[in-house]
Order: sequence, then C-alpha cells, then structure tokens
Amino acid sequence: MIRPSLYTVKLFNLMPKLFFISVLLACALTGCVPSGPALIKQQSDTERSQQTCLDVFTAAEQAVLTAGVMDTEASRIEDYPYLRVNRFLSSFRDEVTDESYDFWLKQLQELANKGWRVEVRNLPKSSRQKLQSTVQAVLSSRTTTIEALQNCSDKLLRLQIESSRPDDLKELAVVADNYQTWKRVIGLYPLTAWAFKTGIAQWHEQTLTTYRQPLHQLQVSGQLIRYEPPLGAELSNSMQIAEILKKSSENPLKIPLPANEDQQLLFNSFAPLFEIDVAANDDRIGYPDLQTEVAPRINTSRPAVFQHLSHTRLGNKILLQLNYTIWFPSRPKSSVFDLMGGRLDGITWRVTLLPDGKPWIFDTIHNCGCYHLLFPSQYARAIRQETGFAESYFQPQPALAVKQIMKPVLRIAATTHYIERVYFGPGQAKQVVQYQWDNADNLRSLRLNDENYRSLFGQDGIVAATERSERYLFWPMGIPEPGAMRQWGHHAIAFVGRRHFDDARLFEGHFEIN
Repeated sequence: MIRPSLYTVKLFNLMPKLFFISVLLACALTGCVPSGPALIKQQSDTERSQQTCLDVFTAAEQAVLTAGVMDTEASRIEDYPYLRVNRFLSSFRDEVTDESYDFWLKQLQELANKGWRVEVRNLPKSSRQKLQSTVQAVLSSRTTTIEALQNCSDKLLRLQIESSRPDDLKELAVVADNYQTWKRVIGLYPLTAWAFKTGIAQWHEQTLTTYRQPLHQLQVSGQLIRYEPPLGAELSNSMQIAEILKKSSENPLKIPLPANEDQQLLFNSFAPLFEIDVAANDDRIGYPDLQTEVAPRINTSRPAVFQHLSHTRLGNKILLQLNYTIWFPSRPKSSVFDLMGGRLDGITWRVTLLPDGKPWIFDTIHNCGCYHLLFPSQYARAIRQETGFAESYFQPQPALAVKQIMKPVLRIAATTHYIERVYFGPGQAKQVVQYQWDNADNLRSLRLNDENYRSLFGQDGIVAATERSERYLFWPMGIPEPGAMRQWGHHAIAFVGRRHFDDARLFEGHFEIN
C-alpha cells in the first residue's frame, strides 16, 4: 500500500481553500464582488471625514518635522494629533467623567490648537506654501491650513466625545519628566547626588548670608535701576480679585480661566518692580531678537515683561498663578573657569492666588530652572516634614506681610542676577525705567524677516547657544543641558530628586493655607 506524502496531504487539505480563493478572484474580475470605488462607497460619511482629517494632520506633522519647527511647550498625545497635554491637565486624567471629561478634552484641544498655529507660522515660506497645496488637495477646497486644522480638530473632537472608550486616551495623556535616567545610571546617581546635596546646602547658606544683611547694606556694583510696569487699570482689593476667580471658575473642572480683560487686570495688580544693580548692559532687561540665524540676542532698548497664566492644585482647590518673565543679554563669565556664565539669562516670578483673592505664595526661578526660591505670604504656613533624599524647598527670608494690593520689589544683583531680597515699599534706585507687557506665547514665534518666523526655543525646549560649561560637571543629575535657558514645561528645578516648576501639586504637602 502506497502512503501519500506529507506534501500530498497538505495539498489535498488546501484544495477547498484554493477553490474558494479562485472563486473570489473570478467574482472580482466579473463584478460579482464590489471592488475599489464600490468598497469606498460602503464607508460611512463619518469614516471618510475622519480619515480625511487625519490625512490633513499627517501632512502638517510631516511638514513640521521636516522643517524642524516642532513646538514642545505642551506634549503631543500618540494617535490624537488634535490634542496635547501639560502636567496640570494630565493630573485630571483619572478624575474626569461625563461633562468634566468633555470639558477636559476641550482644554487639551486648545493646547493643540495653540501649538499648531505656532508651528505652521514657523514653517519656512516654501514649506508653508507646499503644505497649503497639500491640504487643499486633500480637502478639495481653497481653505487655509490653519482653518483646515481647526475644522478637522473640531470634527475629531466631536467623534472623541462620542467615543465609548475614553480610557485609551487617559492612559496616553501623560507628560514625561525632564530627567534622563540613563545619565543618572552612568553617573552613579545614588553616590554623586550626595555631593550635589552638599553643594546645594552650601549655596543655601551663602544665600541666607546675603538675606541677613540689611537692605541698604547690599552691595551695589553699578547703578540701581528700577523697572516699573506701565500705567493701567488695576483692582483695588482682594474682593474684586475673588470675584474674577469665582466667575471664571464656573466650569466642570472649576479651573479659573479669566477672560483676556480680567487677566490683564490681574497682571497689572500684582506686577513686580525689578530693582536691578546695573553694572553693564548685560544687567538690563529687554526683548529677545532672532535677527541672526545662530544665536538669539536681547534688545535692551525694548524692556519687556512676558505674561503667562498657569495653575496649581491644593487638595480639592485649583489656584490661579500669574507668571512674569524677564530676559537679560547674558550672564557674563567672571573668569575662564566660570561654569555658570553664557548667553542669555532670565528670571520668572510667579504669584499663586487663593480663591479669596489673596496672594498665597510667591516663587521664582532663573529661566534655566535653577535657583528655585519660595517667598510665602502670611497666608501660607510651611508644613514641617523631611524631604528624604530629594532637595529641600528653600525659603530665604521670613513670610511677606502683604496688605491689600501691594507690588513686590525684587532686588537683583549685577552679573549673577541673583534675587537678593523681596520687599514692599520705596527703594534706593534713582533711575526708573518703564517696561512693556507682552504675551509669553509670542516668544514661540518671533519674526525673522518679512516672510519667516522662528521660535526662541528649539524642539527640545532649550534656547539655542545658551549652553553653560556646568553641563560637563552636572550631567550625572540627569538634567539635559543644565544651565541653558528653557521653555515653559521644561523647567526641572531640582538636581537631587525629580521636580518641575509646572508640577500640578508642587506645593501640596509642603505648604498649607494659613
């Protein structure tokens, strides 16, 4: 008896399948099975519209990546090109349901819309024109790129709201921290961090020595110049501020979102005065300028303070924050061995408001994320606790006694631009210069010439050519380019531990309402 080979058995078993496949092919050729356009017609209008919009976003993303103009103030969310997220909004992802979920999505959409508008504007002229042609071809219309992205964003958002699987998005709506773990591994972080903690403690002690000096005895290397805000309408008491906060919080997540006019009233009311020891032009504040292709410069003939709103969380409360940012041409090097000196320098001063309109905590960083200092008001009480291995929170002077609406004066040293005191009242400056307001978002798209724009910040959130020599020494702490100037959302503020200036609950567990 002849036994069939294994090959023969397999071929025999496959014959029904081969026959079925051949029938399908024949039907396709003779028209008994819909093909090509017929299959497309079976797609719903919603599916076609969704795919078209995704094609528009894909074209825009490719253009942005090719040109190297990606804006990273807010983080992209994989598979959701019409949404972006920051640390504050990410903190809600396990809490939002139903109506609050829909509102949360709209906030993510607004972050993305801002990002796309900046990126499209920053495309080189030829790239903008090419993208415009691609978008019009995809949509078969004469719409502009920005209009197309906005319309598609609205369509995709509506579909997302109708989706029955919101958990997929919530899992992806996270922001990576600004620390590189591989550097900490190579740099033997558990050992080297102790040396950094010792250095930080020494800096704290040196700073406290300065703050213990009477204000009139602080060293002046040049001439004290006081930069004051422009005249503008202000709020006269905390009750008016509380009303704005209450009214603007009438949304499902209770986030204070004041209208533009109310925002300006708040910024005017708490505007700081910068009393700077000006020993050289590098100690004057100004406006960033990108007329050169390589390195930005600061135009000190245009003193400006840049406004930016943010939020923080404290228990079930959401507190509004007013950010004021200034820029210096550089921190000049004191010698060839100075690790801290380099192009551009800057300070961000922040005011955190309580729901009753009173200032709770003032805090500040240099625009590298360095030198985080806290200046709580009498309405804040520090919680005694151990920080463990991480850096401690640093408060260099007693709580500020704030009466009604008072403008703080920031005394700033020459060269280093360290804040040496925060106080209220008249100072020693004989010269007064008025600064002008601007929106911090404008730094994301500065004019190069009549046709092109570019962000002050790179795709990594760092200002080009502002690197410091300290990076050769501080890299084991895992912060990319320590000492370089940074964009909002990229400010790691602790060498030991992991902490960011925009952490959603930065103060929680360290301060409470007094």
